[in-house]
Amino acid sequence: MKVAFWSNTRGRSCVTSNLACISVLSTLSSSDQERTIVLENHQNILNLGNALFRRQSKQEIRENRGYQVEHGLSRLLRAMERGERLSEEAVFRYAENFLGQRLFYLPAGNGRNQEMFEYRMERDCIRTIRLLEQYGDQVLVDTAAAPLASSRKILRQADLVVINLNQNRQMLDHIFRNYSDLRKKAFYLIGNYDAESELTRGEIIKTYNIPGSRLGVIPHNVQFSDAVSDGQLIPFLLRNFQCGEDNRNYEFMTSAREAALLFQKAADQSRWE
Repeated sequence: MKVAFWSNTRGRSCVTSNLACISVLSTLSSSDQERTIVLENHQNILNLGNALFRRQSKQEIRENRGYQVEHGLSRLLRAMERGERLSEEAVFRYAENFLGQRLFYLPAGNGRNQEMFEYRMERDCIRTIRLLEQYGDQVLVDTAAAPLASSRKILRQADLVVINLNQNRQMLDHIFRNYSDLRKKAFYLIGNYDAESELTRGEIIKTYNIPGSRLGVIPHNVQFSDAVSDGQLIPFLLRNFQCGEDNRNYEFMTSAREAALLFQKAADQSRWE
């Protein structure tokens, strides 16, 4: 199952934090046998790894503590380039793993040679994702809003595209006037959602004729934002996963868990279409 997370604007739609949140909540709600693999098709200082862990994260959160000179997606792409035989064990050796080896992250690297990375991604991204599909139930890709050739390829091949929105009328109008091919297989997600905005979830559903089952929201929440910034997203979500109504994060968790449930239903539907 190939899922691309994407937005038509850079830096405003919370693509990375939305993907990180949904991947963790989906993992926590799935069976122990299911595995999710997450990655980016671009190199950035603000990446999934920054949200998921810190270098000193606890052992039970991030089990793979070893660092190789070259690891992650860059190493996997180089192996693909060389025609190496990539077993399940070899693939997961390049990944960081979390939550009892149920969530895996293939870091894209530090951005020292972005042009070479994009060259390899454009050439081998589809083969690589298909390989990962053999070993994971879901492969979630954070695709750059920048006009990268690899992004176009991934979006075309994705079974489901999570279009990340923000509560800006110009941005919404642009999305729903364009990208008809993506909208045919879209699930929508609003990050940093503000219930006080005129553009509420209900208003967006009505204005742009979106099925309610295809739009989730992850509300604005300072503790969540701090957890993402500090590499403490997993401990934050674990701590609050089943919190009660007296917890200050209850409304956030209720909405985020509902978004993850709607996402999973959309993914399951796409899987069988």
